[in-house]
Amino acid sequence: MPSRGKQNVYQSIVEELKRLIAAGVYVAGEKLPSVRTLALERGINPNTVQRAYVQLEAEGLLTVFPKKGAFVAEGREKSGGAAGEILAVLRAWKGAGVTKSEMDEAVLAVFGGDEND
Repeated sequence: MPSRGKQNVYQSIVEELKRLIAAGVYVAGEKLPSVRTLALERGINPNTVQRAYVQLEAEGLLTVFPKKGAFVAEGREKSGGAAGEILAVLRAWKGAGVTKSEMDEAVLAVFGGDEND
């Protein structure tokens, strides 16, 4: 029976964050409260919050960077295709503290020096 209670808490976090993202309270690239902060606010185990964040990342609503935090990802239905998804990732990286030069290095690592790719 206790596991059912944990399931309800986990599901309520997932559903609440989905509603907040859909309502625009949290926008693409915005950092969400840390796992510990949210767990302390709600008086629950951090693993419950972590599980909710993992679920939301699997659904494409969050991008999680270890030691940086969880950021709202652009939803597929609002992304404008691949370019929109790339912009959402870049915004999340920027919010995570990744510099422009680090982003440039990542692009070069993928595409090399070829401007036509």
